[in-house]
Amino acid sequence: MVTLKILNLFKDEELGYRFVPQWRTVGELFHHIGGHQYFVARGVFKKRWEPKRSEPDMDWTSHMLKTTTTTESLSKWLREAQALVNVWCVDTDASLLESIRDDNPWHRGIRGWLLLHHAYQDELHHRGQLISIARYLGKNIPSVFAEEYQEYVTYDIQP
Repeated sequence: MVTLKILNLFKDEELGYRFVPQWRTVGELFHHIGGHQYFVARGVFKKRWEPKRSEPDMDWTSHMLKTTTTTESLSKWLREAQALVNVWCVDTDASLLESIRDDNPWHRGIRGWLLLHHAYQDELHHRGQLISIARYLGKNIPSVFAEEYQEYVTYDIQP
């Protein structure tokens, strides 16, 4: 997962870094990526937007405070969120992706696949912020593109 590659650039003490005072911290950005995908996927695949008591979004602030202190806890959260999304996806009737969703809290009357697309576009946006912050902090950014694809070999492209 590219997001985990980027997370590995940061030290625990850098998770509280805030590039602009009003922005999320590095740790909060990573938490938000997992949280957004978790919330949207549960809503689309499970048809449930309200959290149960045992779920992290019952109290996002508390969950965020627990998971943004170390890269290890953030990595665990991101992996758990993605694993749940994968399970929900496999166990879901594909018609949920095509139907117009009137029950979601943001965009009434939007198709399920478009809601999921929105969540993954949001990840890309925040990954861009995190890469910019990492560069600003002097980090060497890992390759996040598919260098092993045949086009690189065929056209002798150097990453």
